[in-house]
Amino acid sequence: MFEKAIEVIKLIEKKGFKAYIVGGYVRDIYLSITSKDIDICTNAKPKDLIKIFKRNVFIDENYGSVKLEYKKNYFDITTFRKDIKYKDHRRPSEIEYVDDLKEDLLRRDFTINTMCMDSDGNIIDMFNAKKDIVDKVVKTIGDSNKKIQEDSLRILRAIRFATTLNFKIDKDLEKAIKKNIKTLNNLSFH
Repeated sequence: MFEKAIEVIKLIEKKGFKAYIVGGYVRDIYLSITSKDIDICTNAKPKDLIKIFKRNVFIDENYGSVKLEYKKNYFDITTFRKDIKYKDHRRPSEIEYVDDLKEDLLRRDFTINTMCMDSDGNIIDMFNAKKDIVDKVVKTIGDSNKKIQEDSLRILRAIRFATTLNFKIDKDLEKAIKKNIKTLNNLSFH
C-alpha cells in the first residue's frame, strides 16, 4: 500500500501540486507499528484531483476531501485547509482552502499526528511530533481547550492514543478534557 501511496503523490506532483502522506501512518512508521491506513494531504483541490485521476474518485466537498481507489487501495486525500467554524462540537461548518502545509497541520488534533512524508520518504516534523513520541505524550496543536471545544471527539481520541500507545496525556490537555467532558453528550452514536 505504501508504494501505491507514493505513486499517488507523484501523480499529484507531476501536475504541479504538493502532496504528502500525513498523520497516523507516519506516526506509526516512527513507532515501528504496522499500519494500513494512509491519508494524503495536498494543495490540489477536489476538482483538480478529479482531473488527475479521472475515475474512482469520490468527493466530500464539504470537507475538502476525496476518497480515491487506486490499484485496489483506498486513500483519503484532503486539500490543505483551515477550519473556520465548527458546529455541534464535532465538524467544521466552514472551511477555507489554503496553499500552505503548515497552515493545514495547525488544524489537526495532536502533535503526534502532524508528521508528514514526502514522495522521497523524508519525514517532515514542523510541530516536534518526534519529541512528543519519544516523551510518550499526547499533546494538542495549540490551545487544548479550544481544540476540545471545536471537536469533542478529540477527548476520546486522546484517551485512545494514550491507552493504545502507552502515552500520557499532556497536563493542559487533561485540564481541557475535564473542563469539557460534558460536550461528549453532543456526540452522535450513529
